[in-house]
Amino acid sequence: MPAPAKPRPINVLLVGGCGHWAATENHVPAILTLQHQGFPVRVSAICDPRDPYDENLLRHMPDLLDLLRYDRPQWIQPEPGDRVEDLERRLDAAHARQPFDVVIVACDPVAHYPYLHWATRRGIHVLCDKPILAVADAAWDTHAAATIGTHFDTLLKAHLDHPGHLFAMPMRRRANDAFVDSSRLITEVYEKHGQALTMANFNVTGGHFRLPEEYGLGNAHGYTHGVGALAFSSYHYIDLMAWYLCLAQGPVTAVRITNHYVRRVGDYLNSGQNRPLEALLRPLSPEPAAPANLDRRTALAEMDFAFTLELLDNDARAHGYLTYTFTSNSYSHRRVGLQEADRAGHLPFREKGRMSQFVIDIHQGPLQHVRVSKNDVVGDRYRIRLEHRRNPLIDASGGRYADTVYENAHSASTVTPQTMTAEFLRAAAGCAPDELVAGRMTHLAGQTFTQRIYAAMYQLIAARHEADAEHRTATPSLLIGIPR
Repeated sequence: MPAPAKPRPINVLLVGGCGHWAATENHVPAILTLQHQGFPVRVSAICDPRDPYDENLLRHMPDLLDLLRYDRPQWIQPEPGDRVEDLERRLDAAHARQPFDVVIVACDPVAHYPYLHWATRRGIHVLCDKPILAVADAAWDTHAAATIGTHFDTLLKAHLDHPGHLFAMPMRRRANDAFVDSSRLITEVYEKHGQALTMANFNVTGGHFRLPEEYGLGNAHGYTHGVGALAFSSYHYIDLMAWYLCLAQGPVTAVRITNHYVRRVGDYLNSGQNRPLEALLRPLSPEPAAPANLDRRTALAEMDFAFTLELLDNDARAHGYLTYTFTSNSYSHRRVGLQEADRAGHLPFREKGRMSQFVIDIHQGPLQHVRVSKNDVVGDRYRIRLEHRRNPLIDASGGRYADTVYENAHSASTVTPQTMTAEFLRAAAGCAPDELVAGRMTHLAGQTFTQRIYAAMYQLIAARHEADAEHRTATPSLLIGIPR
């Protein structure tokens, strides 16, 4: 039996490498682990508005400091006013000096597309964090919202034009043991009994809890680009909807998506609903209060919303119903006020009151009910609960209730985002796949249905703003087909 081929040395362009997710939680630690194992991977350039060599930044990011010592990557600084052509010229120049084998895109999703388009057209392998695409002002501008779909189609065509090109996303929920196990329950009942998914309710609470002036700050999960919670906190759940539905699709060939409710940043502040929390936080603020002075695009970014997805067959008969509600502000554990670090752009990530809560109920007619839930502070040890019950005629246990709790659910999962980053880099270097990890990776073509739902939701949110501006009463809907 021939010895396995040695991995090819690979160079990485890390876009957004100074962010918390890339530098502390995922990509940089995964790369360091590979390097310590002797794997020939090097980050030859970091592209980020922040200087990766800034000592103030590195004080909070020891893994990034180690990477800089080992690899000494070039810093590519995108300028706010850069045209796409200017950015591409700078990337081409860096690529000519030391060709990139992989581009990891972990920057603000509004900035993803130019890097994805540049790399994919050149056949450079791409690993992209969620959401794949976001377009500035899509929450209120119907043209911007429509661009999400056209950009995805352009990327997919460029990807398919390069046989062997890798384009993947480390979708942590699709890879997480709790969600993988729930998918197996759904698949088992569907394959044995033909029972399709008939009803699902996704009720999600997330986002930061801010003082009024903080809505005008950028950074992770911000609103300053005219998009908000749908872009930054929702894509995972939309992807789960698409995944679960396709596992037990039955005769359903299309979904009719309807937007029933949107609350925007300006609505939230104008209603005064922020004031009780503000009254608690102000006395804890070393920094004085500042006028919010939010620009129009920030005020129009979406915070809360409600959608339904009606499941239809080829004859437009309804076979079921999905609901998705997202609430940004229902509970805050935040214990600090406005800090100097906020104004300097060094937000204390763990102290801003961000929650990660959801309840997902999935029904397969009269045969099975699956429930997945989480109620956590972001940054703590995550606990996911999976409950299910089956009809006693198909379950040897007599249909009794089953309850599984996954402690430390993200980092203790069999496959984590770090293992997916490592597996992607190994694949780019020509290594034989780890079947378990590779089987939980998500690839661009497999995101087509998720992306259609996500793009349609933005179109509907923008259409609702257009109707409100014209003083029309509207409950906008869109019909989208399920890809074969």
